[in-house]
Amino acid sequence: MNLKKNALILFIAVFSIVLVLTGCSNEKSSKKEPADSNGKVKPLIVGLSPAGQWQENFNPFSTTAMGGTNGLIYQSLYYFDNVSGDEYPMLATEFEWTNDNTTLVTKLREEVKWSDGESFDADDVLFTFNLLKEYPASDNSGIWAQVTSIEKQSDYSVAFNFDQANVPFQDYVLGSLIVPEHIWKDQGDPSKAKITDPIGTGPYLLKSFSPQLYTMVKNPDHYNAAEYTVEEIQFPAFSGNDSEQLALSKGEIDWAGIFIPDAENVFVAQDPDHNNFWFPASNNVTLYPNLKNELLSDIAVRRAISLAIDRQKLSDQAASGYDPLPSTTALILPRDKEWIDPSIPNDQLSYELNVDKAVQTLEDAGYKKGDDGIFVSPDGKKLSFTLQTVSGWTDWATMAQLISQSLTAMGIEVIVDMPEFATYSTNVQGGEYDLAISWTNAGSTPYRQYQDMLNSNGSWNLQQWSDPKTDEALQTYQGTTDKEKQLEAVYYLQNVMVEHLPTIPLVNGPVWYEYRTENWEGWPTEENPYVNPAPFNWPAPAITISKLKPAN
Repeated sequence: MNLKKNALILFIAVFSIVLVLTGCSNEKSSKKEPADSNGKVKPLIVGLSPAGQWQENFNPFSTTAMGGTNGLIYQSLYYFDNVSGDEYPMLATEFEWTNDNTTLVTKLREEVKWSDGESFDADDVLFTFNLLKEYPASDNSGIWAQVTSIEKQSDYSVAFNFDQANVPFQDYVLGSLIVPEHIWKDQGDPSKAKITDPIGTGPYLLKSFSPQLYTMVKNPDHYNAAEYTVEEIQFPAFSGNDSEQLALSKGEIDWAGIFIPDAENVFVAQDPDHNNFWFPASNNVTLYPNLKNELLSDIAVRRAISLAIDRQKLSDQAASGYDPLPSTTALILPRDKEWIDPSIPNDQLSYELNVDKAVQTLEDAGYKKGDDGIFVSPDGKKLSFTLQTVSGWTDWATMAQLISQSLTAMGIEVIVDMPEFATYSTNVQGGEYDLAISWTNAGSTPYRQYQDMLNSNGSWNLQQWSDPKTDEALQTYQGTTDKEKQLEAVYYLQNVMVEHLPTIPLVNGPVWYEYRTENWEGWPTEENPYVNPAPFNWPAPAITISKLKPAN
């Protein structure tokens, strides 16, 4: 240990004693900065999804922008988290619905500066949304398909007007990134802008960029600069999961979000004092039955399929047991526990594995096994289906094979088909499939998943469920801020899932998240799940970074 470091430790020790004797308390005085062997403060090193070399892109309107563009450099008005269900104010401090829930009014944060020193106000907000209106290719959330007009009520108040109430759409409006008018007014089409020197309101600034590494440093003029202890963040590039996993296990990065088979032995055991992981549920990985198929439209067939699937085996063999098992309601638990309909018996909230019951269900509905052991419908149609998943998605491929084996063994023939993603995507969205494994879209409440999956015009209603009462329940939720009315609507929707199986959830898709506590502490954990913990789910990582403190 060098003399400077010894002197620093001696000073801290003496200063701490003085604080105790004077009755003072200062938490930061008991912390040490994470430092290397030369005493230099270490950066926070983040492993994003492996992508080979970085392609410089800090355009906030691009769907392929560099990690940190959203949240660290540019900010939205609010962030609504899909793991904790919490909401975080950013450039706005509060919002409310007025005018029978057709006007969303936001109060903006005052005394905010863009990183070039210019002031932020309502004009920047109006400019940003009008830019999306002028150039629809950049309106990735479809804001102007819902919003009819935007009004500046004052320098720090903006109102968004809707034709009809759409309360859950606040997540998209308030979650849109805001850009400075004085910079972007001359950029033209924002979707085509090349941004290498980004000017934002966020807590960090771009320091340097190379195809192998880019670095951000703390913005000292950020309105919440005091909340951010991390002075520098580094984002190294990795060619694949293996190289990133090796760097993580060697302690060369602090934070990652990759799938590690047998993480307990492969990662944690390398440094049990500091290496940790937590894989919370974030959405449903679901078996979609094409309800336009005459056989799959029969609830008896869907119920038999569900009863014959060993979901624990899917998790164990496809994802090392890290995929949480789903609820029959399709709610994401434990996040959505407050939404569970109390009238549903506990034993009906989990899926049952019962092959004998599956067989009995089909026989009771008039199905009989043929000479080849495969069931045939009362009108002579064989229960034989293709099951599509994506070529190269090894976890889903494993699930598909396991499903095929178990269903074929009990009398429903399933043939696995694994096209490339582009073909798969075209097929499932065009209804050209029998069965398909796919995802669901999660939001901060159950609404988005139900809306996308069950609305007759939902954006991810792959199975083509159509039920006026389902649409009515979704409309009720959409039109109110009354939590009791929202609960009533969600109760109906989860009972649709339990009783009718419009889709068949297989497992919950987890958030991959590994972290090390050698240098930094304050990470999201199962005991303190304050935000989505993945380093790639922006802007959630900005929340995590604001909570990090130097390790003791």
